[in-house]
Amino acid sequence: MQYILVLLVVAVILFLVFRSKPKMMDDLGNHWHHFFAGLKFSTNEFYALVEENIKAQAMPDVEVSRVDFSEGGLFSDKREYLRVERKDDMFDICAAPFGAGFFVSYWLGTPKRFFKNMVKSIPGVRAVSGEATYYKEDAACMFRGLVVSCVTTAIDEITTSKGIRGLTENERTAMNK
Repeated sequence: MQYILVLLVVAVILFLVFRSKPKMMDDLGNHWHHFFAGLKFSTNEFYALVEENIKAQAMPDVEVSRVDFSEGGLFSDKREYLRVERKDDMFDICAAPFGAGFFVSYWLGTPKRFFKNMVKSIPGVRAVSGEATYYKEDAACMFRGLVVSCVTTAIDEITTSKGIRGLTENERTAMNK
């Protein structure tokens, strides 16, 4: 009986620890960043612009949230990211002052789904688990492209309003790789 009680306590502790951490990414598909020299801007205002742009696109099955990641070890400061997620794609977008300017970055990947990945690894299950189709891949590509476009639009709004150089065509192309 004591053994079961100890297991239950350990399970609750593990649940609380893992529940409080934001989902991390499995496969990183893309990373992009850009520094804007001389730009002073609010992280929260940038995230609000991106959120408005995403909402205006009315994309299905999209969840937008804010997540905090540790800057270093367990007791280090936290950095807030804007998370945009749809099915098997997840963007973590960061915008923050840095030195004498401001930077924007995003990480694109797939959410870690421990149990889903574990089940898919069982022989025979993968075949019935809903493999990729043309439509699923097209919809995923549309989602990725629209999120990048929403970030670009927010950048354009800020750089125009502040009178600083925006992104060049080459820098825009790099965002979509």
